[in-house]
Amino acid sequence: LSAQSQVIRNAIGSVQSNAVIGGFLAMLGILLFLRQLKPTLIISIAIPISVVATFFTMYSANLSLNIMSLGGVALAVGLLVDNAIVVLENIARRQDQGDGAKTAAVEGTREVASAVTASTLTTLAVFIPLVFVSGLAGQLFVDQALTVTFALIASLLVALTLIPMLASRGAAKKHQVDIISYP
Repeated sequence: LSAQSQVIRNAIGSVQSNAVIGGFLAMLGILLFLRQLKPTLIISIAIPISVVATFFTMYSANLSLNIMSLGGVALAVGLLVDNAIVVLENIARRQDQGDGAKTAAVEGTREVASAVTASTLTTLAVFIPLVFVSGLAGQLFVDQALTVTFALIASLLVALTLIPMLASRGAAKKHQVDIISYP
């Protein structure tokens, strides 16, 4: 019995470290793509906040932390940034067009809110039916499906509330990060 518990602890530790590495790689990819520090930091803040909200929702729904639910968190880490990137890029586009930081945040978010919501709902349409699967497959995947569902909903809420608030703070200065220079 104690050998089995050690195997489970090792697996959970592995999933946790993989989720952290995945989050770091997602932030690095965003920095490489955007080459701007402020948007990267804003999106990087969205990841742990969405994960904490996911754990809170899991706790509220009496989901246990097991290999499948933590695997759902690890799977969702990559999905968490999608909504934030879309909202933040539209805010940046509005700022580039001359809107002030607050106006760009409000109007930029409003313009993409329905598209981001629709995108999240289509992804949820894949995971929610797994909750209703019966038998052994249902027992295996219900925790993961609910975890991904909670993470995507948290991500949507963060993208529509926290991202615009953070984007509207301060001046609209762009801090370019030269990582790769092209001739």
